Amino acid sequence: MNWLTRDQIHYLVLKTHSLTGLVPVGAFLVLHLFVNSLRTVGVWQYQLSIDLINNLPFLIWIEIGFIYIPLLFHSAVGFYILKTGTRNVNVYRYPRNGLYTLQRLSGAVVFVFILYHLGTTVVPKLFNGKEHFEAAPYLIGIMNTEFESWLVRLIYIVGIASASFHFANGLWGFCMSWGVIVGKNAQRNASILFMLFGLVLMFMGFATVAEFSLNPIEVSPTVPGV
Repeated sequence: MNWLTRDQIHYLVLKTHSLTGLVPVGAFLVLHLFVNSLRTVGVWQYQLSIDLINNLPFLIWIEIGFIYIPLLFHSAVGFYILKTGTRNVNVYRYPRNGLYTLQRLSGAVVFVFILYHLGTTVVPKLFNGKEHFEAAPYLIGIMNTEFESWLVRLIYIVGIASASFHFANGLWGFCMSWGVIVGKNAQRNASILFMLFGLVLMFMGFATVAEFSLNPIEVSPTVPGV
């Protein structure tokens, strides 16, 4: 039986880290920002989207298997790269070298932000048993209260900006690593495209923060008697 060498294992771990950054972690980020941006359309549409998600069968297992475990793996490998990587941005002042450093640092910021976000929303929801149709009024109430604080608004702005940049810039790195874009022109065009995509994600997140901050609206469960 042929065992994988240390270099082969290292290569597979890095490839898996790159892949999980796209699916499911990156895909969930896009979905999460889009669903939350429905708050800018109307609180009713936003509440229905939360109802839909929180009434999915086996929701907790879906979250654990397809979000939390891949996220923990991606974060752990990211911190390993941050710790072991050589930071030479002061020596080689190339834009891509600077973006590589920002990619590592933004990942650390996003990880801390995710812990904060989960600790103020998902954890209280589970601890207080707010499930199914009770989840939307409870979570919306939390967010209304949270965004009364300028400090919380700043935390979310930094977190959203970091996550948007990390994913958009990571898409370029993924395409390079997997041989999707070849040649200088393709790399330059992809860089512009992903930068614009990151700005769109950032705009959706900032618009959601502004809506919660300026128009806090309390809601009742969509199902009477819940």
